[in-house]
Amino acid sequence: MLALAFLNPMLLWALPLAAVPIIIHILNRRRFKKVQWAAMDFLLKAMKRNRKRLRMEQWLVLLLRVLAVLLLGLLVARPQLGGGGLIGSMTHHVVVLDDSASMTQISGSAQLYERAQDRVRALADDLGKTRSGDRISILRASKAGEPDRWNERIGPDIGRRIGNAVKEWTVSHVAPDVGKTLGAAVKRAAEVGEASRTQFYLVSDLRQHDFATPDDKPRPALQAAIAAMDPEKHHLKVLAVGGEHDNLAVVGIRLADRLAVANVPVTLAVDVKNFGLDATMPTTVALQIDGQSSVSLSVPQLAPGEKVAVPATHTFGDAGFHRLEAKLEATERFPLDDRHTFALEVREKSRVLLVDGDPDEDTGETYFLASAYDPDGEQRFGIEAQVVSDTGLGELDLAPFDFVWLCNVQAPTEALVKRLEEFVESGGGLGVFCGPLLDTQRYNELLWKDGKGLLPLPLLEVDGDPDRPESAVLTQKDHPMCRRIGEVFELLMNRVVLVHRWLGLDHDFDHSAKIVARIRDAEGPPLIATRPYGSGGGEVVVFAITADKHWSNLPITDLFVPAIMEWHRAAARQRDLSGFNLDPEASYRTVLDPGIYRPDVTLRALGGDGEERTFTAVEPAPEKSADGDKANGAGAGNQPVEATQQPWELAVPMRELRELGAYAVEFSRHDGNPEERIIARNPAADESRLQAFGKQTFTRIYPQDLHDRVTFLAADGGIGASSGEGEIWKILALALVFGLLAESFLAMRFGRR
Repeated sequence: MLALAFLNPMLLWALPLAAVPIIIHILNRRRFKKVQWAAMDFLLKAMKRNRKRLRMEQWLVLLLRVLAVLLLGLLVARPQLGGGGLIGSMTHHVVVLDDSASMTQISGSAQLYERAQDRVRALADDLGKTRSGDRISILRASKAGEPDRWNERIGPDIGRRIGNAVKEWTVSHVAPDVGKTLGAAVKRAAEVGEASRTQFYLVSDLRQHDFATPDDKPRPALQAAIAAMDPEKHHLKVLAVGGEHDNLAVVGIRLADRLAVANVPVTLAVDVKNFGLDATMPTTVALQIDGQSSVSLSVPQLAPGEKVAVPATHTFGDAGFHRLEAKLEATERFPLDDRHTFALEVREKSRVLLVDGDPDEDTGETYFLASAYDPDGEQRFGIEAQVVSDTGLGELDLAPFDFVWLCNVQAPTEALVKRLEEFVESGGGLGVFCGPLLDTQRYNELLWKDGKGLLPLPLLEVDGDPDRPESAVLTQKDHPMCRRIGEVFELLMNRVVLVHRWLGLDHDFDHSAKIVARIRDAEGPPLIATRPYGSGGGEVVVFAITADKHWSNLPITDLFVPAIMEWHRAAARQRDLSGFNLDPEASYRTVLDPGIYRPDVTLRALGGDGEERTFTAVEPAPEKSADGDKANGAGAGNQPVEATQQPWELAVPMRELRELGAYAVEFSRHDGNPEERIIARNPAADESRLQAFGKQTFTRIYPQDLHDRVTFLAADGGIGASSGEGEIWKILALALVFGLLAESFLAMRFGRR
């Protein structure tokens, strides 16, 4: 189908001027006064003989003059042919709409996404007027593999149809890769064989994060997508929709301590970052607990790119899940990241295992440790200590414990060492108090392992003189184990603690171990050494002295109880809360015991419009016996299930949820007892990076051979639909020139005759 449109249709008003030559011709034929003259009879007879020829000549010249005026009018109106035909060609217009979370910026009285929607509709309107018969497709950046509209014919009503569809879409909270979406569009558009040309449009807030990596290099996916375009048939137009570039954001809430226990003060941190290019003014952030109690925290002035952790302390009265919400109190144009939600599980108590290598009827090696954890027997520190002997340790499960102390344990077995390695690897804390019973050779063999084992440093021989006690010196008061009361640690340790005997620690190693305290002076033998182990966040601390008072007076000083509490706070098992605090690209996952739970789980938003969704756990396929028959499975409904049945797996994609913030996860149990957890859904952190990207930066960092394939259009510029493709102005101009030459030649020739 051949379609005709005009790029300047308002100039078609000049077409009636084509009647001017006709009017002039008619006026020139007005009647004159007749005068009889004898000689005229001969002239009239001659004219009557040539009347037909003269009229044809006059009409031919008049026609050329009318056509000249028509061609001139059409030329300035710029007619355009599209949709096929001998002159026109069909173009496939592919629109990629950025629907990432950054498009929720407020510009004027509307979001950038609303402005992008308007721009897509204006683009469709323009195509409907100028490129009827072409094809159009629209993809959202968050759904690269699922085009919303694909290869639709452009007609007069395309603007209305596209506009109605786009208005129904909402911003996603994900951080899509624009390059991958464009690459998918280029690959898919190549399958539309009837189009001789493809015009791509990217409607976006034009953030630097989408076009460049943090080290100022081209985004690989976007560079590959542009490089895949045929420069003869493809072109990309980037349509900006504006936006602000300064942004102060709450990027997270976290537990500053390693664990949270009910009725014990917990240290929290609210992370605030300046993503802008200018310094921010001091402000405040409100921290709300469980939607009730709230405290206002001061945020200092932040330099560009600076991040600060705003501390807060709270005591949770109940164990279980709690929700925390931090909100900047200053109004910004990008409110999405002014608020952050955190799901926290508070435990009823923390458990510690004390392994006594030299049990005694009265005190034993672990007496002072047990007293430090629970001085009055009321567990007011939220810690429960369990004492076992090294022989009674046996196959005791270490998983329920957060910290394990080995106190003068002679020689752990290989099996125990393996269990301890797994325990620390999973995030648990391990403490070792030395003593005369330690088999140093065995410890170095099983726990040092040439630096690959649990020990921070290898063990040497017993050192020191009981008759000449040495003082202790704190060498790293900023260490996490003593940072909170570093001044008190330094004062008491340097003045009060005396060491009579100790087990040498060989510190002549280029190792990751940190020596927190030494004996005698800052260069003396190590007293306390620590080192992280594994990737799970586990910590190991070694004391060169005993846990009782035989080798030092530390256990009977005022320093011992706060020191043990701080070491527990800094090294006890850290609960991984990432599975409850998710971004929109992640999924909440858990397993359900079919003997306890039903498969249906309900998620209910604790804010917004109270969105509520139900998800069903997946029951694994029944196992088959050796003869191929299905093993006995569980009954349906509330019927008892076999103990051998595999747990159900629940996966809740955050993409399918609508609200940001906290969700209550309600589990249905067979016994009818309610069970609820809390998860938090927060926007992707990268969406807070709002710095702008422009043509100059594109030219600087992208290869030169890609520059001509991309055109940048400003937010206040055109919509980019109109182009020179299909225009016939050159043909019209050539026809006008030939018409004027022909008219001049014929007028001169006919006039002479």
